Amino acid sequence: MWKTWRLGTLLGFPVEINLSFLLLLGFVFIALGGFAGVVIVCLTFASVVVHELGHALVARRLGVHTTGIELGFFGGAAKMVDIPRKASDEIEIAAAGPIVSLALAGLGLGLASVTHIGIFAWIGWTNLILALFNLIPALPMDGGRILRAALTKRMSFVRATDVAVKVSRVAAVAFAVGGLALGAYQLALLAPFLWLLGTRERVMARMTAQIPRGFAMRQTADGRFVIDDRYRY
Repeated sequence: MWKTWRLGTLLGFPVEINLSFLLLLGFVFIALGGFAGVVIVCLTFASVVVHELGHALVARRLGVHTTGIELGFFGGAAKMVDIPRKASDEIEIAAAGPIVSLALAGLGLGLASVTHIGIFAWIGWTNLILALFNLIPALPMDGGRILRAALTKRMSFVRATDVAVKVSRVAAVAFAVGGLALGAYQLALLAPFLWLLGTRERVMARMTAQIPRGFAMRQTADGRFVIDDRYRY
């Protein structure tokens, strides 16, 4: 577990960075030889925070407890303690982040076309890429969660998770090959983590399936999983 530091609170949600994020800043500083790269990374992660805030706000509205937003080497995450109770809830929560990013993309590109200020165009394109990247159907990314929730309308939660994980592993291989071929090493480094996180989702799905009807699996703030008396789906 990476050590974390709190930056502040945004709309009631603590915002934290972990050690891996600081390692990313140091890597960019050395690679680009100055503070310009660090500023770009910080602006990018500001967009990530807003993206994750979209998830957190919708989760709070649907009664899914979220302890905060954490930034790391590979991006950010809204740390949800509870599991969405219904497939429609999971779709709504997962879609909220890309929707926010698309809104920011439209705003940035719109302002850039009017003012011809480059930073607005950069913000617009950054958020457009962020939205589209997160919609890749690979668990545990937003697109993967949407895919799994949609599949539960036709099959069991475990089977839907297995299908989504298979798609995720194809994406992981593509990330590894594409990242190495294009020199996008952060993307290549993401591949094994995506593979491992997909495996974790499969394990969690099977744990959830063994819980009696009327109960659900819930993750506590310290990472443990306990049984809760609320429906999963």
